[in-house]
Amino acid sequence: MGIDLAARPSATAVTVIEWGEGSARVSAPRGGWTDDELVGLLMELGPDDRAGVDCPFGWPVEFVRAVSAHAAGEPWPGRGQEQAGYRNGPLRFRRTDVVARELTGAWPQPPALGWLSVVVARWAFIADEMNARGRPIDRTGAGRIAEVYPAGARRLWGLHGERSTAALVHAAPWLEFEPGARQRFDEDTDAYDALIAALVARAVAQGLTNRPSHPDLEVARTEGWLHLPHAGSLAGLL
Repeated sequence: MGIDLAARPSATAVTVIEWGEGSARVSAPRGGWTDDELVGLLMELGPDDRAGVDCPFGWPVEFVRAVSAHAAGEPWPGRGQEQAGYRNGPLRFRRTDVVARELTGAWPQPPALGWLSVVVARWAFIADEMNARGRPIDRTGAGRIAEVYPAGARRLWGLHGERSTAALVHAAPWLEFEPGARQRFDEDTDAYDALIAALVARAVAQGLTNRPSHPDLEVARTEGWLHLPHAGSLAGLL
């Protein structure tokens, strides 16, 4: 399953891929998901199911520390540092974002001090609801749900151009789409990103994504971890 999470339900898309012997069947995307609907959907994941969510699972540790210090009237953690670099570095980006930049050559959208922070807050609520229902989410992606980065995955899979199912099918000819589904993916960027997220979820299940190294594991449990597929691994997902 792939989820392209947005601040608004109307811009949130979900795609499901059923993996079989020799093929992978792609269901038509669905949009308009509320928080409660997403919680219910994720709660239904079985032991062999995986979901890839296009949304940071947490904020940078330094951002949380700075906001907490400011709220408490304590010294600003960046005191004595060059402030532009501080604001555009550890306050905005997580350790996993730095790794993603090294692997893909491009920065992901920052989860703090920008529009994406609102989406992270939505995910924080969804994750808390799941925890309250007895299904906590491992932010490192070690469980059934992992954080993914469709734009970075497309770079690593050689799908740099427009979001196109033609290019995707050329690289993965075993994909089978429900009637009319391809047109919807080609016309809706949110749906297309959900499709890539579902494919990355498959890569996570097969151990074909970057995992946090031992030094990064502790911070990943707090900030989350972007799972990026190994370069050229798309064709081998089936």
